[in-house]
Amino acid sequence: MLIVEDHALVADSLAAALAEAGLEVRAVIPRHRDDLTPALDWGPDVVLLDLKLGAFGSGLDLLALLGGPGRAVIVMTGETDPWVLGRCLEAGAAAVMDKGQPLGEVLDALERVGDGRPAMNPLVRAELVGWYRRRNHEVNQLLAPFGQLTPREQQVLAQLMDGQPAEAIARASYLSISTVRSQIKSILAKLGVTSQLAAVARARQAGWRLPAR
Repeated sequence: MLIVEDHALVADSLAAALAEAGLEVRAVIPRHRDDLTPALDWGPDVVLLDLKLGAFGSGLDLLALLGGPGRAVIVMTGETDPWVLGRCLEAGAAAVMDKGQPLGEVLDALERVGDGRPAMNPLVRAELVGWYRRRNHEVNQLLAPFGQLTPREQQVLAQLMDGQPAEAIARASYLSISTVRSQIKSILAKLGVTSQLAAVARARQAGWRLPAR
């Protein structure tokens, strides 16, 4: 069994408790993805994964690497947002568990995995996955109009969200004010709104951010 955790004390304490229960355990505190290679080469059949991994970032980014045939990933986290928990399950986690659960419940989940049974209540799992899918669909619908914006229009919208007026955007971009106003007009039309304020509000409501280049 492999524990992936960012706090050494937590990782060592859990590893010691599981080892005392008769399990073969290793723990790793990842800083880079390569840190996990030796641990995975060891061949663990179960991974206990924390979601918040400090300097590394989110454990969600490791689910595809850690999971796979013959290896189950159980996410142990203090996260309570059903969207995040459902996303973990949708991404391949065998179960999500509260990090504060008693050791006995962790051992029960591990026993179920070892016996080939579901690691968590199937009804709870289905509820979380369903919640994630519904919410994800709603978010995708909110974000769909923003996919129509050109890269330049996306930049202008991001500047509007930062509170910059058209005149400042024009100066910073070395464009005429008429060109920037034309770009803003196109943004409003594509988003189905009639003012810059409404466009900014729509972007914030949808959680839109300027895509990384």
